[in-house]
Amino acid sequence: FWLKPSWLKRLLGRWGKIAEEAPQERPEFTGGRHTRATCRVMRACLAVALLGVLLGAQMADAQIKVMTPQWLVRKFKDTRGKIPGSTATFGAPFYGDRVLGRLVYGESKLNKMHCSADDYDLPDPETRTSSGGYQKAKLIDIVVVRRGQCSFTTKVKVAYEKGAHAVIIVDKADSNLKRKDISNIIVADDGFGGGIHIPSILLAKEDGEPLISAVTRSTVVVELAWDLPMDTVVTMDLWMSSASHESNIFLKEFADKRRKLNQVMTFKPHYAVMSMDGTDPGVFQGLCSDDTGKFCAEDPDGAGEVTGKDVLEEDVRQLCIHENTVVGRSNPDDITNSAHAVEYAAKYWDYVEKYLDSCPLEATNPEQRFGLACSTNVMKSVGIDPNAIATCVSSTTEEKLKLERRNQAWSPRALRINGWRYSGMLTADLVSRAVCSGFIHQPEECKSLFKPRDVFKPYVIHAEGGVGFGTMLLWLSLTILFGFGCMLLYKRYLKADMRTTLREEVMLEVQAQMGQYGRLPSGA
Repeated sequence: FWLKPSWLKRLLGRWGKIAEEAPQERPEFTGGRHTRATCRVMRACLAVALLGVLLGAQMADAQIKVMTPQWLVRKFKDTRGKIPGSTATFGAPFYGDRVLGRLVYGESKLNKMHCSADDYDLPDPETRTSSGGYQKAKLIDIVVVRRGQCSFTTKVKVAYEKGAHAVIIVDKADSNLKRKDISNIIVADDGFGGGIHIPSILLAKEDGEPLISAVTRSTVVVELAWDLPMDTVVTMDLWMSSASHESNIFLKEFADKRRKLNQVMTFKPHYAVMSMDGTDPGVFQGLCSDDTGKFCAEDPDGAGEVTGKDVLEEDVRQLCIHENTVVGRSNPDDITNSAHAVEYAAKYWDYVEKYLDSCPLEATNPEQRFGLACSTNVMKSVGIDPNAIATCVSSTTEEKLKLERRNQAWSPRALRINGWRYSGMLTADLVSRAVCSGFIHQPEECKSLFKPRDVFKPYVIHAEGGVGFGTMLLWLSLTILFGFGCMLLYKRYLKADMRTTLREEVMLEVQAQMGQYGRLPSGA
């Protein structure tokens, strides 16, 4: 579905706006019995979520620092050359790194506002020859484009395909947004940002126009950084739906990294819960826990068997599992040093790692489908007492749903690290980099979580558990050697068998000849 910008403006006024350009194409949204009601629920969820941001979430500001030329640095003397911006929710910021790059700008030739590849040209990247003979850019290329006419993802995708390592989007010339307002802008994905693997940043026109002007006169070098609030212990809050395929993929991939961080990070799960008017027809279509509309959730499968009510029940079960299995850290050194408490719910991670794979939404057998029966089986398989969870659910459902409804984020799928709004691709590797950049002193656990990132290459993470090229070659070589060995053994077997067969045939022939010789007449 698509939210009307006018609706958002009436709801939010000047603050907490979603920066949404008109996409070039909008996919058809068709569904079953819950389509319209689900749209209403999602609108309500987004409204509550965005208001939640205004009430206390720190925003994911990127920081650009002008390094050269010095006359440009002096234009930003009030911030010592630093320029804040809003990071896009798609792409991959350089978490944990401080990256130098040169600004690159191409004037729009066809008045398409950088929305197509033929609208502007970029200079060739500056290169140097390394000792190995490879060509590599000295600085990453940060392409500067203007906002307008098409979606953010379209602009970034075009620049990405033209060789950009990062993109800066300068706000429209007629925009009233100031630098202080930009942090309230959510640079949203229009649904086509999944293939973008570079970071992008939105700047106010008062900051962006001097950069564009400077690029046409001189080489401009800037530093990109994403600085999180730091602490001795990192706190991670994740908002999701228990029926969300994307959320469950992330949980499954992140589970192993969470285990490694169990002594230094606290994880808090949250679930998307909203309310609806009791007179809304959606209340009677399975989206809510009852006909009052107090607690509702999105329908994950349209006309399928699983309803919003089923999702709410599973949300509460998972909250109870986390609550009942969480264990606090009791290290005397931490108590002495007044470190923040760290909690880890190992059984919760075992459960969420298996649940949606074991209980898919589309299963035909109710015992194997998303719901209580299948959940009970998964709990038993990971060592959780279903009776204890059932007791928790029956006694705390209303309390937990009220808390989740009140404590919303800016999106039904959202992540905070140390109270700071995470932006970028929701992958286990990128989130781990963001988490580890949130420590005052990075712990040893972080060193084994990821490899250093090559900022000159698009951020692409291959699926964990896949077979690498080297491993494939090794297995192929072993297979060939095994086959060759089998052929040698078979050849030896054939030779031995042929010798035996020939010996037997010769003996039979000799015996036959001797028999004929023995029957000759005595006078012959």
